[in-house]
Amino acid sequence: MTLSEREGEQSLQDHEYSVIGHRRSTIGRYLGMLATIVVSFLPAIGIGLSDALAKFGLPEWGKYFIVIPITASLTYTAIHWFFNKYGWRPLSFFAQIPNISGPWHCVGQTINDDGTVAHDWDADLTISQTWEKIRVKLETKSSISHSLSVALIPEPDGCWMLMYSYKNEPKVGNKNLNSHQGYSEMRFSKGLKAAQGEYFTAKGRGTVGTMSFTRRSR
Repeated sequence: MTLSEREGEQSLQDHEYSVIGHRRSTIGRYLGMLATIVVSFLPAIGIGLSDALAKFGLPEWGKYFIVIPITASLTYTAIHWFFNKYGWRPLSFFAQIPNISGPWHCVGQTINDDGTVAHDWDADLTISQTWEKIRVKLETKSSISHSLSVALIPEPDGCWMLMYSYKNEPKVGNKNLNSHQGYSEMRFSKGLKAAQGEYFTAKGRGTVGTMSFTRRSR
């Protein structure tokens, strides 16, 4: 598989992203502590598992080295999965991660070298986001782009900056367009209902422009 093919495959998947000022390891420790607390209040699970394994000849000491670790691991896995998928959203303020997931409407302008507007365009934007992974997908009538890397940066005034690189592929029948890569910086306002920013493209396109995002109702 070539580098281009690997990048294309990656661009179709949700991928890790960085959030400046947020430490996922700290949240991980809290989840581990929560799992320990939950296990301590669910002795029936450990007893039931111990009895089940005892039928297969598990010695008494086995529950301390097998049953308890298994119970704790399963509990942590379940808590981690729930937090990553759903729990972080209502707690996004405390987790210090902005929730920008969902459908957005994008209005863009391609700018000429002299600062005039070359043309206006609009697109459907979808941001898939969990605690650990994200994907920014932008679709116009002629092409689709997927993010390759994403970073979220908090600003002193309470706004957030979204910085991401992407890979754009033309739709079938648009022979005048070339596959290309680009980069964008979008500043989300307080409340995360809208964003304004700029983009530029390279490797097969070479354009610059502006974009504005408006959150759609779910």
